[in-house]
Amino acid sequence: MIATRRAREATAVQGSSADEAEPDRDAARRAAVATRDRSADGAFVYAVRSTRVFCRPSCPSRPRVDRIGFFATPAEAAAAGFRACRRCRPAG
Repeated sequence: MIATRRAREATAVQGSSADEAEPDRDAARRAAVATRDRSADGAFVYAVRSTRVFCRPSCPSRPRVDRIGFFATPAEAAAAGFRACRRCRPAG
């Protein structure tokens, strides 16, 4: 069971499709999260592997960079086993 959860987490952090694994796109997304860029809201959500929570780029939470992954939609993050953040409410 633990091995299955770890495999799911590894897949979730990598993203849901091959085009999301592009280093340039991930760098731009990391920059949007670091600057809390409100204009990036709706373009993607980020998920924190350690807490199993996904957020908008403008969320005031500050996760460690090595623990985040990106999803195109909140539905994809939820399907991967993450729950919506209670601070920024990305699913609603």
